[in-house]
Amino acid sequence: MKVAFSTNGGNSLESEVSPIFGRCVAFMVVDSETLECEGIPNASVGLSGGAGVSSATNMVNLGVDAVVTGNVGPNAMGTLLAGGVKVYTCQGGTVGEAIELLKEGKLVDVADATVPRDFAKPGGRGMGGGRGMGGGMGRRRS
Repeated sequence: MKVAFSTNGGNSLESEVSPIFGRCVAFMVVDSETLECEGIPNASVGLSGGAGVSSATNMVNLGVDAVVTGNVGPNAMGTLLAGGVKVYTCQGGTVGEAIELLKEGKLVDVADATVPRDFAKPGGRGMGGGRGMGGGMGRRRS
């Protein structure tokens, strides 16, 4: 099986799995049988919009059977599933550790987005919803 892992960079099975998909630094494409791997820089990381769909389209075009990532948004998920690519989540660890978990059937196969749209987009909603953390508790004026 040809599997793409979102990574924080690197070009080996020791590369760390990234918690994000569309704006990860690179993808590591691994043949799960031979463990032959190829690092591919993510050309979509700096896009102002559509990074998830662009990254997903690139994975479909590479002919991967599955993607392993920390999280994936709704638009990227739709593109991957439409392209026949299975999506598994993995929270941390190395590509080598994740491939073993995949082979053992211990990774979760997901069919729905794990984060909201624009989660990792610079200036996007992320986990705070754009509301900040201050809650009005700033410095009191006298």
